[in-house]
Amino acid sequence: MANYSLRPRRGAIAFRPAYNARHSGVQRLPENRLWRQFAMKYPVKLLTLLACAATALAGSAALAQAPSFPTKPIRIIVPYAAGGLVELMARSVGPFLTESMGQAVVVETRPGGSAIIGMQACATSAPDGHTLCLAVADALSYNPALFSDLPFNADTDFAPVINMGLSNNLLVANAKAPFNNYKEMIAHAKANPGKLNWATWGAASLPDLYLQWIKRSAGVDIAGIPYKGAGQANPAVISGEADITYMGFGVSAPLIKAGKMKPIVAVGTRRSSFMPSLSTLGEEGGDPGLQGYFAMYAPGKTPKPIVDRLNAELARAIRTPKMLEFYKTYTLEHVDNTADQFAQFARADRENALKVFRSIGITPSKAPQ
Repeated sequence: MANYSLRPRRGAIAFRPAYNARHSGVQRLPENRLWRQFAMKYPVKLLTLLACAATALAGSAALAQAPSFPTKPIRIIVPYAAGGLVELMARSVGPFLTESMGQAVVVETRPGGSAIIGMQACATSAPDGHTLCLAVADALSYNPALFSDLPFNADTDFAPVINMGLSNNLLVANAKAPFNNYKEMIAHAKANPGKLNWATWGAASLPDLYLQWIKRSAGVDIAGIPYKGAGQANPAVISGEADITYMGFGVSAPLIKAGKMKPIVAVGTRRSSFMPSLSTLGEEGGDPGLQGYFAMYAPGKTPKPIVDRLNAELARAIRTPKMLEFYKTYTLEHVDNTADQFAQFARADRENALKVFRSIGITPSKAPQ
């Protein structure tokens, strides 16, 4: 094997090991012997050096393999009818993504089938980060426990990106409804079985699940009317086509103030700071604990670096003054969460929903077409 001269050049460092300090000439050692002696004298340093080199090489390889992103417009699918808060959130956050990522953001509503149609469109899109879907909890937390034949797998066909925020919700009624609070609503429903109707966002949506919970827990007969999202359900209650619905405080506040509908009860167990005088379902007999939140997903198998980039960009967007004002207006709570944290949250929510549904006798059925 070739010998390497370690004679110092101008500006170079001469290697004169202590074991040969009296040598006044050039130290010439075989390459393998030099490394062996270094390893024997500095074993920990050598291992650290090798570990750092391996990490650097792995990082370089990952960077070399990471795809350029984004390279074209980003599409956000909303699986509900136009006009609801989910669509409004998507359109509000879109410009911030455009500014930070340099690509246009297109919002596409794909309503129907209890959010299944839109979510399937998302699941079957290319897993490259250019298609996302924004939905509420029913789409992937509740549907898997309610339908036996979903065309997708909630665990493997979607990549959780971020929990965009928690919602504060209540039940509202048409302004002319013959009741003014929850106790009166239940009493009226018992006295008039089948006469009251409830606008839902489709089978298995949060409004529908709360309807099923109340029917079973209170022993009342209230008819559900399935609409294709809040954009259709809310106007139905305002016009009197439907009597009751589930709605966010922010959306309902101006309608209540204008006398177009009335608040009945807050959803959950904690009174809302937006209407502290309104009692909760927990106070009135029990709440199923189904959380309302806005979830952004990408198709399954979307590369982790892209998912993390989207999470970071959306987290920054939520913190901008304009989006914070949006959250305040619609009484939403933003939460700090990574993609991994949101994945754990969504999984736990699905497991809780399954327990709730089984406890009230809801078993899987065929998915709506």
